Amino acid sequence: MGQHDIAHKEFYSHPENVKDLIQGFVALDCVSEFDFSTLERENTSFVPKENTERHDVIIWKLRWRDKWVYINILIEFQSDVDETMPVRIMSYVSLLYLYLLGNKNLEYWKEKKLPVVLPIVLYNGKDIWNVPKNVESMFKYTYKELERFIPKLSYYFIDEVHLEANEKDTVFDGLANSVVATMKLQRTASTDNFLEFLNELKEIIKDPDYRNKFVSFMAFMRRFLSVVFDNPAYEKALTLEEVIRMTKTFRDYDRENDLKEGEYNAIYNFIKKGRITIEEAANDIGVTVEQLLANFKKYNLVL
Repeated sequence: MGQHDIAHKEFYSHPENVKDLIQGFVALDCVSEFDFSTLERENTSFVPKENTERHDVIIWKLRWRDKWVYINILIEFQSDVDETMPVRIMSYVSLLYLYLLGNKNLEYWKEKKLPVVLPIVLYNGKDIWNVPKNVESMFKYTYKELERFIPKLSYYFIDEVHLEANEKDTVFDGLANSVVATMKLQRTASTDNFLEFLNELKEIIKDPDYRNKFVSFMAFMRRFLSVVFDNPAYEKALTLEEVIRMTKTFRDYDRENDLKEGEYNAIYNFIKKGRITIEEAANDIGVTVEQLLANFKKYNLVL
């Protein structure tokens, strides 16, 4: 699992971020009745080791109408679309149920009754997600007599990059909370609007109440920027002012001295992760695709 992926996992290990994600992006009436004060992390994972490079599952539970509801947040790390997702979700939910039924310390083992699970897929790739939202849609043939044997499990999909793909119309004009900030960071880091985003954030966190809400975001941003810009110096930044100063310094230096290896690494990482096409990257820095590929080759960067 890469450092960027670890940043996501650490970010959603904080209950306030899970709350903001669900309240801000899940368009289900029952969310208004969720008791977020009861959020508890389930410290187990059911993702096989061979799949941890693609995604990981974070499991939380909370009370709803005096019963527990389990929240499975599956974070999709790869930029490409996973066509097997409905089946994978079914597998992970089944493994969670087996775990609950097999734990003698839990009520489910005694009662042999299961809680509701809300599976959420959190995706941040460049391509539009065109995978069915339920496993039933993956069956090629259906026969009336056998329909009752077809599984019908669905998952809730949240796109961090293509906001129009989400079911809930969340307002993104401002930075409502740290979840919105992480999504905006991922969309602007490779653009000229990045410093504008940082300055907008700087104004918001002047308020001590908001500053406290963005603590986990700052940790996410430091790790994220150190990876996408291939510059570990970002990890050491203690304040937002330092991040802004470093970004200005690095960009001004590159403008004066042409692009250096670190900047090519950053562009290369954005292309590999699917956040920008090679044509878009070449256009942004004013070179041809052939010239960009030649510079990649100079630094042993192979697409």
